[in-house]
Amino acid sequence: MRYAIVISMVGAAALGFAGGLLAHQPPVSAESTTPTAGFTLHIDADQHFGDVAPGKIAHHWCKAVSADLTECQLYDGDGPNARLVGVETIVPAAVWKSLPASEQALWHYHATEIQKVHATLPDTPADQQAKIIESLKPTYGKVWILWNPEQSANPVGQPSIVVLK
Repeated sequence: MRYAIVISMVGAAALGFAGGLLAHQPPVSAESTTPTAGFTLHIDADQHFGDVAPGKIAHHWCKAVSADLTECQLYDGDGPNARLVGVETIVPAAVWKSLPASEQALWHYHATEIQKVHATLPDTPADQQAKIIESLKPTYGKVWILWNPEQSANPVGQPSIVVLK
C-alpha cells in the first residue's frame, strides 16, 4: 500500500512546528470573526477513505487551535466547489498518552506514516522541508470521514473513523 502526502504551505517561511503542532502559524487576524479563518496549512494525502476509495486524495486545510490541538478540514478537492468530507484532529504525544487505550487505538502515529510516504512540500524552500517533516513525526492524528464522495454525489452513509496503517 502506497500512501502519499503532499504538503503545501502558505507563507511557508513563517510556518513551523513546536511540540509537533503549528506553533508559528500565521496568526488569525484580530478582525476575523469566523472559525474558518487561519486554515492555511494545506496537506494532500491518500488512504484517508480506507478500503472504499484507497487512492482518493483528502485535501486537508489545517490550523492550530491551541498549543495542544490542530484541526484539519478534509475536502474532496482544492477548488472553490470542493466538498467537506472529513475532519482530522492532530495532537502531541503527551495528549495522546493521556487518552484511554480504547481511544488511542483510533489514532495514527505520524512518525510511522511518514516513514512510508513520499512527502514533498512544493511551496516550501528546500532548506525548510526536512525540518517541517520532522516536526510532524511526534504527533498523532484521528480522521473522521463524514462521507465518501466517490460513492455518491450526496453526503450519504455512516461517518467513520479511519485508522491509517
